[in-house]
Amino acid sequence: MRHKVYILVILTYPLMKAIIVKPPNPGVEITEINENEANNYGKVKIRTLYNGICGTDREIVNGKLTLSNLPKGKNFLILGHEAIGVVEEPCCGFSQGDLVMPVNRRGCGVCRNCLIGRPDFCETGQFVEAGIHGIDGFMREEWYDDPRYLVRIPKTLEDIGILAQPLADIEKSIEEILNIQKRVPVWSCDDGTLNCRKVLIIGTGPIGILFTLVLRTMGLEVWMANRREPTEIEQTFIEETSTNYFNSLNGYDKLKESIGKFDLIIDATGADAGIIKQVIPLLGRNGVLGLFGFPISGSFSMDFNAIQDAIHANKVIVGLVNGQKPHFQQALVHLASWKTLYPKSSRLLITRTVSINDEKEVLKVLKEKEHGEIKIKIVWE
Repeated sequence: MRHKVYILVILTYPLMKAIIVKPPNPGVEITEINENEANNYGKVKIRTLYNGICGTDREIVNGKLTLSNLPKGKNFLILGHEAIGVVEEPCCGFSQGDLVMPVNRRGCGVCRNCLIGRPDFCETGQFVEAGIHGIDGFMREEWYDDPRYLVRIPKTLEDIGILAQPLADIEKSIEEILNIQKRVPVWSCDDGTLNCRKVLIIGTGPIGILFTLVLRTMGLEVWMANRREPTEIEQTFIEETSTNYFNSLNGYDKLKESIGKFDLIIDATGADAGIIKQVIPLLGRNGVLGLFGFPISGSFSMDFNAIQDAIHANKVIVGLVNGQKPHFQQALVHLASWKTLYPKSSRLLITRTVSINDEKEVLKVLKEKEHGEIKIKIVWE
């Protein structure tokens, strides 16, 4: 008599540490997951070295980012859209030991802009963003990625290279503004530069500081504004970059009286939308108001006089969001240049580092921004 023998094969996958969230619910957890539970995107194997923490991460952790959602078929999302990793195995033109940074927004695969690598102008709105909505992020021990979405990081920039991700968004924003201003027959100054153009940056947080560094590198005259006197760290940036500062606690009337109107205004606050109404009167003819920060409250309106003025004076209001691979590469050029142009400021860009093994401290910095913080890095050891 023959007997059937059944063999039960149980597949096991290695565990890895990851930082997970479950949007839209608040909360964050450092845990171990099976490697097969995480989204991967290609053939290049990458071990995580650093993650950056930004306001978007904290909004997800605190349940305040309504657009954040889970990957399809999963009950958790791996957090983190800012990362630097090291290539573990030669693949796809990368060598073992290369430092790389992932581009976090990935295209819909349908519209023309996404098909040519520009999901920042996705026409369907069906793009995904690693660690934010739709696909897992990079706060984990390792991941596999598509070389199309990897940016090489020079080893000389390993210390501050994590800033290339937020800086890429700013590079794209300035590129967009300059393209908009091509509508003006001549927007350059009489010496062929942009040195005569005046910029007002509302907000002196990390984004405001990065906008200032880029625009001052380009030669534009910059005013930073906040509702208080500058901190000691901000004062270092102001002095080294020869930037102007205005305390807007009592409004902007005195600034308008003393300086006049501005060619470009950037809202980098992410605060109440009412601030937009306050600064529109400071925008000059042919000027651009760029909205970078996502308001968290409030509203603003324009009466018919303000609308007539905007039309008559060729004013533009534009939303600014998301840089892509070319902008990451330009960000690295600026980060490298600032080590020479603004060495004191460059050294202040990373506020401090936190070890992934210090679970209590990691969870703390993921929930709350520290006073004077520009960028905190999580180090995977």
